[in-house]
Amino acid sequence: MSWRRDLDLLHGEEVDMAIKPHPLSFTRHHAFFIYLILAAFFLRRFYLLLKDNVSVLSILSFLDATVSRLGMDIVDAIFLVSFWVVLIISGWIGNRLLHKRVFMFYAILVATLGTMLEVYLSMTHYEIAFIQRPSAKLLLLAGTAIACMALVEIYRRRYLYIVTNYRVIIRGGLIPKEEEITYDRISRIHVEQGILGRIFNFGTVVLSLMFDFDLSGTPYREIQEVLSMPIEKEANKALEEELKSQRKERRLLLLGVPDPRRVRIIIGNRLLEKRESHL
Repeated sequence: MSWRRDLDLLHGEEVDMAIKPHPLSFTRHHAFFIYLILAAFFLRRFYLLLKDNVSVLSILSFLDATVSRLGMDIVDAIFLVSFWVVLIISGWIGNRLLHKRVFMFYAILVATLGTMLEVYLSMTHYEIAFIQRPSAKLLLLAGTAIACMALVEIYRRRYLYIVTNYRVIIRGGLIPKEEEITYDRISRIHVEQGILGRIFNFGTVVLSLMFDFDLSGTPYREIQEVLSMPIEKEANKALEEELKSQRKERRLLLLGVPDPRRVRIIIGNRLLEKRESHL
């Protein structure tokens, strides 16, 4: 295997397992982008509905002078605002459900690019064959959603988790990187599974590292009392922020691994062996 050729094993180190994320492990990400493709379709239907009922929009005629400066009519302006609303709500949904701010950034970026494309085509009076000018941004939305689905799959395929008798190694990502953790730094292990993961037997193995303490617990309250001393208040505040940031970083995730409980047992056994060897 190619990964074995690139793997530099330590003296006496043996590979217990090498696994890739389950094919369904990024289903929620794919579902989000499929939702955006469907949103583009329904926005197209909404635009046609606006065109068919343009007379109803006569009450907004006071906006004609403003939107005409951009080379748009009132229907195009309402459709553009609707486009922004749908994308902002979609970005918020992605952020809440998938816990990734990148989805909000993606939504704002696509909305901005779509607006720029709309304004450019309006001011230059450029027409795309077989496509109504306001629908160009919907093609942009659908096209980027499909491209992102492909990137997510590439991201999944490039990931590899290697468990040895000395350490756990994570390889992959769109930009090749490698991260590892030795067993003496692991404090506890647990498995996180959603409904789909329980059905198809995959999930995330979470490795909590040493000093991953609870900021609301007694040890941290004692530290907080020290930090509350009037001496060098700003320096203490910076230290407190550093402690918080370190806590967030002290987790290693094996995302979407098949049979996560077996992986947890193998890592747990190696962890016990490491601890017993120090007794």
